[in-house]
Amino acid sequence: MGATGAAEPLHSVLWVKQQRCAVSLEPARALLRWWRSPGPGAGAPGADACSVPVSEIIAVEETDVHGKHHSSGKWQKMEKPYAFTVHCVKRARRHRWKWAQVTFWCPEEQLCHLWLQTLREMLEKLTSRPKHLLVFINPFGGKGQGKRIYERKVAPLFTLASITTDIIASSVSAETACSARCCTV
Repeated sequence: MGATGAAEPLHSVLWVKQQRCAVSLEPARALLRWWRSPGPGAGAPGADACSVPVSEIIAVEETDVHGKHHSSGKWQKMEKPYAFTVHCVKRARRHRWKWAQVTFWCPEEQLCHLWLQTLREMLEKLTSRPKHLLVFINPFGGKGQGKRIYERKVAPLFTLASITTDIIASSVSAETACSARCCTV
């Protein structure tokens, strides 16, 4: 995959949370999957397989690493560690979503860049992802903490996802709802 845009699956054996894992990216299903793979091959995904739809990935970034790599049953420093982090949403109880991060460690720089490039290309192809948003903040929402909640929890996610915003903060409680109804986007 890569510059040609071919829809071929990408498979590698990488490290996740200090465990050897088989990782696959299936463009046809728009799905990133990983599962423990203790043997030399990738093996088949089992019940412990994790997956994230590409549409639920917020961003992918190269990770500045000074970590360790598992080799021969002992933890040893990697000569030149390479890693990338996938920021995504994780479904929680009561239909809530939480911000999650998974770091994938690669044995080679070239492999790390291939994964980064492929994931970024898939994210760019998402047509449903906004590039710019108009945000209404009701300062009376969230037990009077609406603005603080937006600044601490929501704005960093928009920045991470490269989404620019225009912010309208109301001064009275009903103003935001009225402005939203009157607005034509």
